Amino acid sequence: MKRASVLVLSLVVALCLALPLAGCSSSSYTPQLKEQSVNDSALNSAGTLRVGINASNPPYAAQSNGSIVGIDVDIAAALADELGLKLELVDVGTATDTAFERESVDIVMGVEEANSAYWMSDEYMNSGIALFSLTEDAEAPTAAGSFKVAAQSSSMSAWEVTDHYGESCLENAGDPTAAFEMLNTGSVNYVAAESTIGQYVIHSSGIEAYPIALLQDATPRTVAVAADNTELQQAVSNALSALVSGGVVEVIEGKWLGGHVDISSLTVIPAPAQESTDESSEDASTTDSNTTSDTTSDTTSGDNSSSTSQSPESNTTSE
Repeated sequence: MKRASVLVLSLVVALCLALPLAGCSSSSYTPQLKEQSVNDSALNSAGTLRVGINASNPPYAAQSNGSIVGIDVDIAAALADELGLKLELVDVGTATDTAFERESVDIVMGVEEANSAYWMSDEYMNSGIALFSLTEDAEAPTAAGSFKVAAQSSSMSAWEVTDHYGESCLENAGDPTAAFEMLNTGSVNYVAAESTIGQYVIHSSGIEAYPIALLQDATPRTVAVAADNTELQQAVSNALSALVSGGVVEVIEGKWLGGHVDISSLTVIPAPAQESTDESSEDASTTDSNTTSDTTSDTTSGDNSSSTSQSPESNTTSE
């Protein structure tokens, strides 16, 4: 895997986020690293938190001009600071279960699925396929009708639209940004997008749109630690709790998304019950492995350039 090493005095991140109008100059202020609260025996590299991220998953993390930037990067930096450690980022892609042994990482950000190979923290964010409207209090449709929903083609969002409302209601878009442009011009009634990506596009574009419902249950995003590293598990749990309760995570969300959005309060629109037969069930059991191409994640490939100016504090270089 490609590695990106970052040595960060992470308190700079919090200062930049809290005081955006004042700027951030390392020449005028050099913060002291907090006292290390984790024994080196619990780490792969003394004094350093090696953090696994998926660097192809904007706005959580993405490569930009030689640096890795995004929401998970900022939260990882804040975690490292809270633990009194330097930060090293490792691009592990989606291979969370093998990252601890193969990549020698200490933690992995943005983990959503349980596995015996690792422990999972409490959530620091949540996400899900959301339905967006230009009207904040709009009523979400619960069945097919004469409306149109834009979604990135061949994405999980597009799949959820067809599953809930049928092919006739879907308008395919090249990416989430294009989908929201269609909404803004009135060519569609709604947009379906992964909630965080949708909020990022709205914040970046200035379009006034709002999540009004979910097409699937909200999924928690957590921090994973190797199953046998109980010392680091406790330390991460305490540090993450401090960041959430202290408002640091909310400030980071504000930077990237324009504010904290708790989608867990949104109504989940159930998909209509599908008629099934023994024959169809048997067919489905043999074709599950072929469905991944229809459920790829939404991306903001057209918006990566905007993330560079938003994250000057991440000084990332590639090895």
